[in-house]
Amino acid sequence: MRKVKKLNRILFCVFSCSFFLFFSCKINKAGKPADIDKIEGLATSKEWTVISSPYAAYRAGTSFSSDVIANGRQGDICEVKGKKLEVSERGTVIWYYSDEGWLSENDVLLCTNKMQADKASSDMLK
Repeated sequence: MRKVKKLNRILFCVFSCSFFLFFSCKINKAGKPADIDKIEGLATSKEWTVISSPYAAYRAGTSFSSDVIANGRQGDICEVKGKKLEVSERGTVIWYYSDEGWLSENDVLLCTNKMQADKASSDMLK
């Protein structure tokens, strides 16, 4: 009688394990295709700046005495095309170049991807 109970327990365990194994391994065919725009927004190969001060001056060169060629507002997002470290009597300043011109590090927040820049911009404009 003991052997029968022990055999029943073993068979029950084997059946239960195989039941859960069989029904837990099914193919999920309801997957969604990837949104390429969101994936490109996560790319870390480019850096982005978000203007953090109320107004910022895009300059022709990497100096505060350079001509102002355009203006930007808080929350504006630009792709970084270049960087330059400028040492002057005021101290060391990092300048970021975009299509509009040069911005100093004092006026921007640097982001490592486009989605981070979008989030920072929306948080600033709330």
